[in-house]
Amino acid sequence: MKLRRFFTVLITTVILLGAFPAAANGDDNDSLNLPDFPALVSRNIVLMDADSGEVLFGSNADLKCSPASTTKLMTGLLTVENCALTDKVTFSQNAVNSIEYGDANASISAGEELTVEQALYCLILRSANEVSYGLAEHVSGTLSAFAAMMNNRAQELGASGTHFSNASGLTDEFHYTTPYDMALIARACFNNKTLMRVISYSDLYTIGPTNKSNFTRYYRHRYQMLPGGDYAYQYSCGGKTGYTKAAGNCLVSFAQKDDLRLICVVMNSTDEGRYTDTVALFDYYFNNYHKIYLEDYENGINSGSVDILELTGRIGSTADISIGFKNGVYLLVPNNVHMSQLTGIVTYSDNAAYSGEENGFACISYFYHNINVGSATVFIRASESSGLPPGCDGVPMLSLKKPEAAPSLRYINIWYILGSVLALAVIVGLIVLFLRHRKRRGSRTYKKLRF
Repeated sequence: MKLRRFFTVLITTVILLGAFPAAANGDDNDSLNLPDFPALVSRNIVLMDADSGEVLFGSNADLKCSPASTTKLMTGLLTVENCALTDKVTFSQNAVNSIEYGDANASISAGEELTVEQALYCLILRSANEVSYGLAEHVSGTLSAFAAMMNNRAQELGASGTHFSNASGLTDEFHYTTPYDMALIARACFNNKTLMRVISYSDLYTIGPTNKSNFTRYYRHRYQMLPGGDYAYQYSCGGKTGYTKAAGNCLVSFAQKDDLRLICVVMNSTDEGRYTDTVALFDYYFNNYHKIYLEDYENGINSGSVDILELTGRIGSTADISIGFKNGVYLLVPNNVHMSQLTGIVTYSDNAAYSGEENGFACISYFYHNINVGSATVFIRASESSGLPPGCDGVPMLSLKKPEAAPSLRYINIWYILGSVLALAVIVGLIVLFLRHRKRRGSRTYKKLRF
């Protein structure tokens, strides 16, 4: 019975070790020589690497929240994706009547015309609700059709916890998102140069007289991290504010320092806290992390006669092919960590544990000591004469074959590690049980002789 219990505990331990090979712990900051993480006020927050989509920090990242006027980022995104900036937007009576007491607005009149470009500045800088409604009608014909369009685009971006019912962010039971989902939407905005010109605008924007107004309108960005704002931040690329009683204070922020682009989403916080937390997170990662571009180290996995990833035996022919990463793939690591200090663990695409991209040949997980700092997919690069797809398009599964003999691995396979640990643990356990049993027998014999 004790032996059975011993093996049960042993196997459970090995399984847990395998399931969490790089689990972070409270000593990670010490191991990585990082300063203490900043204390935050906000409880619903996500910091995302805009290029990789990796979540660098998250708290209640998947919590359903009311987004308030940060909704207008999606409205702006769909507008620039479907309209020319010179298109004319004519505002309907329904759009003008959509404003409730206290709503942000641009004093638009029914029948008034603005260009799409002018309307976008009213949308983002002024956060005008009637402009949101007017753009929705311009893009899709009706507000309900535009809401459906918003939901479809959210699904395309992977924002599966999001549902929109209006274009401005008015409180509604069926209008919600999550901090993580809003970061995904913001990422699409960050990659749209046309929209980012509006989001990052820090000067006084002017709209002259229109067909319905003889006045000149002047607007400044409500977002306070651009130059001249209360929380001006040198690396800010703009952002969008939001507030309703139900949503609390919300903020979506974009920032870039050198080659690192970050997105921070804060929901249901305080007015001050949404800004101070954003600045604290931006500073922490800008000051303490850097990128290692893996394409600069491809020779380490593609070095002529040294077949590190065991191409021979896994592919029908290795003639005219090489292996490598997609251009621009990188690891985001602390400043004191360098490539030579990392250990790579390889999982091939024919392994059930493979977690790389589709059509990849293998996935390499990188570790600094026991801390997982990222992973990357290795692809086959084939010349035209090889008969395989050119570029980084992978290799058809039919061309993969099992090795005839076990290869001499130069990278460690995680399943070999677990198997070795299990075998060693069993042997050690049997030895310990044998010695304890022998000791008990010796003790009983000694007592008999003594008495």
